[in-house]
Amino acid sequence: MVSTSAQISVIIAVYNRLDFLELLLKSLDIQTFKNFEVIIAEDNNSEDMKKFIEEERKKHLFLIKHVSQQDKGFRKNKILNKAIKSSNTDFIVFLDGDVILHHRFLEEYYKNRSEGVCLFSKRVLLNSRLTNRILRTKNFKALSFLRILVNGCKHLEEGIYFPFKFNFINRRTFVIGSNFGLFKDEIYKINGFDEDYERPTFGEDTDLQWRLSEIGIKFKSLRNLAIQYHLFHGRENRTEDHNKNEKLYNQKKKEGNIFCINGLIKNE
Repeated sequence: MVSTSAQISVIIAVYNRLDFLELLLKSLDIQTFKNFEVIIAEDNNSEDMKKFIEEERKKHLFLIKHVSQQDKGFRKNKILNKAIKSSNTDFIVFLDGDVILHHRFLEEYYKNRSEGVCLFSKRVLLNSRLTNRILRTKNFKALSFLRILVNGCKHLEEGIYFPFKFNFINRRTFVIGSNFGLFKDEIYKINGFDEDYERPTFGEDTDLQWRLSEIGIKFKSLRNLAIQYHLFHGRENRTEDHNKNEKLYNQKKKEGNIFCINGLIKNE
């Protein structure tokens, strides 16, 4: 029976890679915190994804919702806004579909949530060898610190769970779009994600962080608490996309539109 007592909405931004998404959902199964719903925010509208979600709903005790849109290029911010509107809780955690979560991941977000604070953390970068092993075996024992060390993965220090660490609130930090959370009403105060950003690498997280800072939101690191493992996949050269988005970002900062025009609420 699917739980209906959700206190966190987990929004997962995806495009394809159903094999990665399967692992992420599997890691949500073993969370110590159980009261959450999942919203799969698909920047596409594929039949394969629909069939996959139908099958996954039979396997998990948590509610799985699905929002999608036509594939017209990179429109991640647009589908994230659509997912926010479909959420039924007051606290949202944002993920990308290419990660695996530590079993205490959502517990740490729930324990540390606070009005006026955006929580965030980082991730271990798995290499292709370890990623392929986990894809083949579906076994998370390969994510032990020793095996990550032996395999030569990057940022393995981010994978050490240390529950007694004191995390300072810090306004001068860098939030990663695949690992942060905050109260939904605070997202609405800045009108959500700016849908003018239609290129990857730069925009949805940096722009959101700037606008949240402008309304007085503080940022608290959950480093070594909300642990995430990023699955390896190839990346295209996105220098041109980054440069164009950075130019747009600087222009928007100069204009000072904290409540973005092309966001959750539109004047249509």
